[in-house]
Amino acid sequence: MLFAIMAVVVLVIVGVAIDLERGVTADTRLQASLDAAALAGAKALENSATTDDEVATIARAAFAANLATGHSDVTCSQADVTIDRETGRVSVDSDCQVPTTMANLVKVNQMSLVETATARASITKLDVAFMLDVSGSMKGSKLADLKTATSNAIDTLITPSSGDRVRVAFNSYSTSVNAGIYADKVLDLSLLGGKKQTCVSERPGAWAWKDDAPGLKKWLGLGATSCPKSSVEPLSSDAKKLKSEIGKLTANGYTAGHLGVAWAWYLISPEWKDVWPAKSEPHAYDAPNTKKAVILMTDGEFNTEYEKSLGNSAQQARKLCKRMREEGILVYAVAFEAPFSAKKTLEDCAGDATRFFDAGDGEELKAAYAAIASQLSNLALVD
Repeated sequence: MLFAIMAVVVLVIVGVAIDLERGVTADTRLQASLDAAALAGAKALENSATTDDEVATIARAAFAANLATGHSDVTCSQADVTIDRETGRVSVDSDCQVPTTMANLVKVNQMSLVETATARASITKLDVAFMLDVSGSMKGSKLADLKTATSNAIDTLITPSSGDRVRVAFNSYSTSVNAGIYADKVLDLSLLGGKKQTCVSERPGAWAWKDDAPGLKKWLGLGATSCPKSSVEPLSSDAKKLKSEIGKLTANGYTAGHLGVAWAWYLISPEWKDVWPAKSEPHAYDAPNTKKAVILMTDGEFNTEYEKSLGNSAQQARKLCKRMREEGILVYAVAFEAPFSAKKTLEDCAGDATRFFDAGDGEELKAAYAAIASQLSNLALVD
């Protein structure tokens, strides 16, 4: 009698152990299936053209396919998929029921398993500003090459899969910068006496090296009386519009390079968010999964400045570039058939030899812009 009782107890213990082992195996399979589903969903999320429903469908399909390779008697609910586009995270969870074999002798008919998995898409939001030299020396084929190089770079950066997480802005500069429709937000109107002015110079004093929003004692300078016809173009993911505006550029005037540098910074500075349209508001410097870059270029020596006490144009440009780099902005620089002094200024601005390009002709200019766009495009897919 005692042996029979002990035999039953041992049988139950062995049976429960077997069921527990089956449960552990099923739980491992469930977790692996959820991991695969989360990764598949995150990968799909990298394409901005993919809707949330499509991401969820892809994740659920991956979950079902991986789960099917395990125990056939395990039943699971449909995977629940949560998508957070702001952080790029995809979470997948599910619960499963595993029927017991011997544990039902002690009235345990099934085991419940609940697991979750989260994966993050390898995507980075990217704000890029081009500084385009339209001084008189750029007339003719040089300006045509610049338009082509910039337009091609935009096509590399902004694609159907990048959506609005990659945005591009640009300013054209010569004797100064044309603030266009944004002039009223950056100039002290009380000093204009009712006159309309869109050409701007640098801020006086210490504010020249900062990206604080325009305002009391921080207004842009009024010293410039000549500037390009083309205005600044704030951040946009509309490649067609950006390329259309670039196509309208004309060349004339001198080379106030430091103003081009400053405005490249302003276009991607979060401090200037109230100046630009809502869709063009730059991301915060510390925003997660976000990078910022400027692409500077010139074909000549920086030779025009307004606040003499701040140094010449090249000196001011170097200080501005240093400040941008301190904010974590990637500074790329392209010298286009430029003299040594201009090359040195841009090389110092980049602060890294790998981000300085010396283009000796139009083809090399296009190649330089293609290389920069490729680097930034890859950056937008790797956190």
